[in-house]
Amino acid sequence: MKNKIKVFLEGFVIIVIFLVLIQTFLEDFFTLTLASWPIRKNMIYAGFAFDLFFTVEFLIRSWNAYISKNFKTYFLRRNGWVDLAASLPLLVFSSGPLFFSLINGFAFSGGATLIGMLKIVKAVRMARVLRLLRLIKIFRHIRFANSAMVQRHTVRIITTVTSALIFSVTVISSIFTFSDISDLESFWAKEQQTAEKQIVRSLENGYGLPDKNGISESVILVKKDGKNLFSRYDNIYLESFFGPQDYLMVKNKDVSIWFDLRPSAVSMSKTNITVYAASLIIILLLMIVYIPNFAVSISDPVNVMYRGMSEKSYNLEVKIPPEYSKEEIFLLAESYNKEFLPIKERVSLEENESPALDISLDDIGDLIGRN
Repeated sequence: MKNKIKVFLEGFVIIVIFLVLIQTFLEDFFTLTLASWPIRKNMIYAGFAFDLFFTVEFLIRSWNAYISKNFKTYFLRRNGWVDLAASLPLLVFSSGPLFFSLINGFAFSGGATLIGMLKIVKAVRMARVLRLLRLIKIFRHIRFANSAMVQRHTVRIITTVTSALIFSVTVISSIFTFSDISDLESFWAKEQQTAEKQIVRSLENGYGLPDKNGISESVILVKKDGKNLFSRYDNIYLESFFGPQDYLMVKNKDVSIWFDLRPSAVSMSKTNITVYAASLIIILLLMIVYIPNFAVSISDPVNVMYRGMSEKSYNLEVKIPPEYSKEEIFLLAESYNKEFLPIKERVSLEENESPALDISLDDIGDLIGRN
């Protein structure tokens, strides 16, 4: 009964992993295509639920490993650090704060630093793709892919390559955010500052506001003393396509200006989808190309030699591809084929041969009887 529950839970986790990978892509895809706010809001809620689920799962696995006194093994050798990177930081720094800001209806206020922080958080979210590593068990139909050696080497190389890609993007994004290097976000920030100064100066001088063509496209709404002076979109559009994370409100004296943050989110989503797709392609290519190659060049020869040495009736030779014949594993296999197997066959024949009769004439006389 206990094993059935364990199998059920593992299967349920695999299904949830598939779902969170789909949700991760859709969340950025809907941001990229400027989908309606209700759709994007549901994706945010789903992301929070998934991050909460995987955080609880990581804590449970960690507690069980701690009780069993093998937490170090779980964290370092069984990719517990992957479970950590793809759960708790996302909940604490990304989906959690965003979820509660939506629940309380907070709007963003600030400037370039806020946009930079959002960029880092978005990059951190790509750690979710590491959960795909736990699905390697579904590739057991590949020959010897269920062996401990193939699993360990495959997971190690996929984890190294994928995590290097994800973390390098995160680090580079962080460097660009907190450096003086100009990027699209800083350009938008400067444009917003310029638009803010122009609007305030125009109102102070009594010139009023120009039409839509005369105001920066990043400005979506201007109010003074609570009265609407300018709106780029009607109320229906604003309610349907703008959420609390889609605009930035700046207040200068009695003037309030709302700026459109969606172009920044679109830029982030482009980067995230690129990294996400690249990670998936790398993982799939390694699964399709590296596992069979590893099986042919490493696990197949080792498996054949191991069975030949441990099973009396197993006498299969190792197939040596001509292009790999000079590699150490196949040099060993050649010795196995030419030296070990003949000796094994000779010993087997000697053991199966019946011993010669060693009977003397006196013994024969005793058999026939003597007087």
